[in-house]
Amino acid sequence: MIRRTLGLSTFLALLASVSLAASPSTRKGEKIADPKESPRIQLAILLDTSNSMDGLINQARTQLWKIVNELANTKRDGCAPHLEVALYEYGNDSLSAESLHIRRAICFTDDLDRVSEELFALTTNGGQEYCGAVIGKSIDQLDWSPSGDDLKMIVIAGNEPFSQGPVDFHESCSESISKGITITTIFCGQEQVGIDTGWKEGAELAEGSYLFIDQNEPVVSIPTPF
Repeated sequence: MIRRTLGLSTFLALLASVSLAASPSTRKGEKIADPKESPRIQLAILLDTSNSMDGLINQARTQLWKIVNELANTKRDGCAPHLEVALYEYGNDSLSAESLHIRRAICFTDDLDRVSEELFALTTNGGQEYCGAVIGKSIDQLDWSPSGDDLKMIVIAGNEPFSQGPVDFHESCSESISKGITITTIFCGQEQVGIDTGWKEGAELAEGSYLFIDQNEPVVSIPTPF
């Protein structure tokens, strides 16, 4: 179960109200808009697949998928957003040291069946978790919208210090928000440990939210699209 000063449901409601606030013109009924005119949301999911996530990865995936579902179901002026999701894994020793143990599993796509399939197929192995590096790669490698009207966000989940690795997370997070991309961090462990190891600071630098997963709570099953 995800917990924070703001709960997950509150976080998602706030996100939707701020980013996709409806204009007062209409709220009656739903309409199908041209994708070019629909509100656009780009979400990059970065998931730690190191061995330290054993026992936590299922909770993390479930909560990440809940975020995808909530974003997909938001409305503005009766129109659903055009949601694009990308997926990275990091911290897995089956990935090369040259890649900093980072893999882009999916570029931005609106095929949520494929995203779900890839997300729930990830497995853990090893343990070199470089948050600053995977954030930097997601910023540089993905085709982010240049429009300031689109919602662009990174959600990163893991349980090792945010400062590990050769890339300073302060620089990556600052670059992210300079491009209009917010970062929400999900620490898989106790709230204070996440604060002490930089996860809250990373979120604050990029104007996102800091959340954490209470590993003592049971996982709530979230249906996937397939």
